[in-house]
Amino acid sequence: MTQQKILPYKIKALMVWLQRMKYIQGFGIQSPSAFSFDREVINNHTSYSVYAELNKICPIKNAEERKKARLLYRINRFAKADTFYFCPTKLPHYERYITAANEKTLVENVETKYETTVETASNKVAIYFFTVCNHSKTFYAALRKTINAQSFVIVDNINKTEEAKAFWHEIVDDERVSFSFDLYYMGIAFFDKRPKQNYIINF
Repeated sequence: MTQQKILPYKIKALMVWLQRMKYIQGFGIQSPSAFSFDREVINNHTSYSVYAELNKICPIKNAEERKKARLLYRINRFAKADTFYFCPTKLPHYERYITAANEKTLVENVETKYETTVETASNKVAIYFFTVCNHSKTFYAALRKTINAQSFVIVDNINKTEEAKAFWHEIVDDERVSFSFDLYYMGIAFFDKRPKQNYIINF
C-alpha cells in the first residue's frame, strides 16, 4: 500500500478509535461470555504465524481489509463453523483466512434473492456473512426464521452506506437476536437465549 493510501486509512482508524475510546478492553461489558468474546476473539492481538503465511500466499494491501480478514480467521477459529455462507458472493481473500482457521469449514455463497431456503441443521454451526445488497433483507427475512442458536450473522461495512446502517439496525432490533456487537467496520449478531444486548466495541 502506498503512503498516499495508508495515510487516509490511519486518519480514519484514529478517528474511529477516539470516538470509541471509552469502549476499549471490554469496558462496560457485564456479561462474562460477551467480555470473553471481545477479548479472546474480536480484540485478540496475538500475532498468529498463519497471518504471515497467508500474507505470502494472498497479500491484502488494504489495511482495513487485512484487519477484517484476520478477524474472520479468529471468529472461525472460535466457532469452528460447519458452513460459512457469503451473501451474496464469495470474497476469496476472506475465504482463505476462514478455511485456514478450520479446514473442515465448507464455504458457500448465496447468489440470488431466490435462495431463501438455507436452513441450518440443529446440530450444525453456520456463519452468514452479509455484504449488503438489494437482496439482503429478503434473504435475512427467511434466515431469521430458521437459524439455530449455534449460528450467527456478520454484516460487513455497517457504517458505509445508509442502506447498510438500516439493515444492521434492523438485525439489532430483531427480537430473535440476543447479543450483537457493533465493531464499526462490521457487526456480529447471535441468536441464542442470552438477554438482548447491543455492545459497542472499539475494534
